[in-house]
Amino acid sequence: MKNFVLFICIALLFITACSPSKEPSAVAKIDEKNKEKLRLSIWLPEWQNYFAMEDLKNSQKGLHDIRVFGAYFNSNDELLLTENAIDMLQQTQQQFTKSHHVILTLINDYVTDNAPSVQKDSKLLHRLVYDSAARKRHISNILEVVEQYQLAGIEIDYEKVAQEDLKKYTLFLKELYQALSKKNKTLHVVLEPSFPFDVKLPDGPIYTVMAYNVHGYHSGPGAKATFSFLNDLVKKIKKSNQDLAIAFATGGFEWVAEDKTFALTELEAEQILADTKAEKRRDKASGAVYFTYIDDSGICHEVWYADQVTLEKWVNYVQRRNYHDVVLWRAGGLGAKTLQWIGEHSTK
Repeated sequence: MKNFVLFICIALLFITACSPSKEPSAVAKIDEKNKEKLRLSIWLPEWQNYFAMEDLKNSQKGLHDIRVFGAYFNSNDELLLTENAIDMLQQTQQQFTKSHHVILTLINDYVTDNAPSVQKDSKLLHRLVYDSAARKRHISNILEVVEQYQLAGIEIDYEKVAQEDLKKYTLFLKELYQALSKKNKTLHVVLEPSFPFDVKLPDGPIYTVMAYNVHGYHSGPGAKATFSFLNDLVKKIKKSNQDLAIAFATGGFEWVAEDKTFALTELEAEQILADTKAEKRRDKASGAVYFTYIDDSGICHEVWYADQVTLEKWVNYVQRRNYHDVVLWRAGGLGAKTLQWIGEHSTK
């Protein structure tokens, strides 16, 4: 009898040992539960105040940062906010400060009353960071704006940084971060895809790289981003000493007979598609939508744009490469499915 009992016990132990353990599946569930979620943020352009705010209201549950775009520079190299920008900033703060991190984006566009504006002005940037006195003066101006509008944070979107200004620019970022930190304010920084990512960036700021404008005003028809471009960009930014968020562009462009190019929002592109009854196609190399049509004058038009499916493909591509922070350029003219897709990504 004892031998029989012993045999049963040994048999049970053997069966238990050989049976598939429930622990791996439990661990897998935990890993899946704790898998890093997508964190979406968005820019609000001041020139589309109403439509940008409407898009924000319809997608805000899925957003992390809200970035008001933005502040320019006047003839005295001082920050300038248009009435639209001030209104949008105040609306956003009143409605979303308790639930979201609202920041103001500064752009090195030079705007004066008596001359055409200069976008992404390298000469302006050179003056702003030229020496210690210039950087101190500019940082003081930024702090005045932070205080005046009770900002939670600042974003620097200074583009076309000249090679000779790189060291001074990164020093400016370090000094600005230190000044903002003393006031418990955050600093975000936008970098172009052409930025030399082997340059050491100061710790502290939150960095975003633009992943768009492969095609646009400067080129013939095509998508704002392709998977080949994204692959090359990921290789480049891996050289950086910082973790970077990825920024994707909504909407698209319309090319007319090779001599005119117009920017379009997603809704504008969809309206043209509906009006012309053109054939909607999707590009395998980018995930973007494109179509062509002939107008009443016999002129050929070609339209490329990003819809919800495009954005999801781009985001999935970088998420598979461990980039989970994404910023969208921009609100205003987004389609219903895109807004729904944004709203579903709760990061709270």
